[in-house]
Amino acid sequence: MAIVEDITNEDEQIPNGSSSKEELIKTLEKLSAELIVPKELVPGFMTSPDQDALYRYQFTALRVLDQIRDKIQAEEVFWKEVDQETQLRVMQNVLRLYGEEDPWCSPPIRETVQNIVETLSSSIPILILPTLRPYFSSHPHLSSNSRALSRPSGGIIESSIDLHDVQPFKEPSSWGISNLLVYSTERLSNEEVERYIGLILPPTLVLMDDWEPLYRSRGAKILDSWIHKLDYSLMKRMGIDKLLLDSLIHTISLNHNPPLKGILQITLNLIDKCHPKTSKSVNDTTKKGQGENRMKRYGEIIDKGIVQGWIYSPSGLEGRSVLINIASMLEKLCDVLGVGIIRWLKTIIPQLLQPLQYPPTTVVLPHYEANLSCLLCVMKTIRETGRIDRWRGEILNILCRLWVQLKERSGLEDESERNNVSIEHENQVKSLVKQIFHELAEQVSSVKQVEYPRLIKLSPGIFEDLIPKSASEPRSES
Repeated sequence: MAIVEDITNEDEQIPNGSSSKEELIKTLEKLSAELIVPKELVPGFMTSPDQDALYRYQFTALRVLDQIRDKIQAEEVFWKEVDQETQLRVMQNVLRLYGEEDPWCSPPIRETVQNIVETLSSSIPILILPTLRPYFSSHPHLSSNSRALSRPSGGIIESSIDLHDVQPFKEPSSWGISNLLVYSTERLSNEEVERYIGLILPPTLVLMDDWEPLYRSRGAKILDSWIHKLDYSLMKRMGIDKLLLDSLIHTISLNHNPPLKGILQITLNLIDKCHPKTSKSVNDTTKKGQGENRMKRYGEIIDKGIVQGWIYSPSGLEGRSVLINIASMLEKLCDVLGVGIIRWLKTIIPQLLQPLQYPPTTVVLPHYEANLSCLLCVMKTIRETGRIDRWRGEILNILCRLWVQLKERSGLEDESERNNVSIEHENQVKSLVKQIFHELAEQVSSVKQVEYPRLIKLSPGIFEDLIPKSASEPRSES
């Protein structure tokens, strides 16, 4: 049998696996460098990256991440020997892809990153925190030890300028830097959050108070990832409870377009934490104080986020998305406040009804659906108070006109415009109008005896399928 000698140069041979820990680190560093997001793909204010370029980056990034994952799994023995500081240095670009909202990420990328980070040292989250300081300027409402200040350092105007002018975290080289904070805070224990609050709070608050909606939303979500781990007594000693609530309520009051989803729920969760519903063992004075503080915060949300939102929302399509979001927020607040929502009833019902008097075109149907759903929720919430009686005339007037226009809608616009989505919204609007009429009949008995029979007599063909059948019974008895 012939003996074949391998005469290939030893230096030119490509080994199937790494021969040492150092070689593994070198290989991973080279792969990790390929994950850097190009400058032109990092979105700036009023700019958006090229979609084709994003798809190409995502394809490349997924391929590189697969290689990193496979390499670590194949060389697990060597990887376990790598110290935690080196792991962070080598894997920082991988961790920067940890987020869910970045344009350069995709579900497969996030899944692969999740697989990789499970192999990292448990000390990485703590090591990350000091590295974030250069990217975030100091917050004017926080002292050097991260306690709340009664007034912003440097004056109101100057501090605001400094906060918004010096923003290293928005530089292209800082792409995905907030994802490092997300990764860290999600994995810290309650005790670790309390110990390192001085490193966690400043970047979180800088993001929450940024002038761009994207960063405000991201900051609020980062706050939500760790605030439940912090004891309220510490928050109160540091004075950050008021600071955080003021920031969140201010974000709600801005009513951004497109709306920032989830901010209201984060705010309500924080209110519950700062002003909890006390147990029976708590004395009456404390219970009253907590209740007053909680209602004060709820009132701020409605006054600044709901009422002022109706007043100052822009017109046209841009304002419509804001108004839809306001109706959605008000429904959630009805669940929270219960009959307490009656305090704002004189503003709520006219504002919900006023847009409904215009022709129900395809563009406005989602807005009508949101307002009607909210109106029905308000009516059910205050049912036991009997206060809807005084609004029955205005409700019947607007909704009867809307019903007639819905019936005649096919003649108001081209059939080609009535696609499946439009028809679905139209059917939902009709269903909500019927539910409101039924709820009104349940709460105000006089409408079944007076108003509903009159409507059927006025136009049986139009209102017969709108009026509850039980409404005709009193009429026949009379």
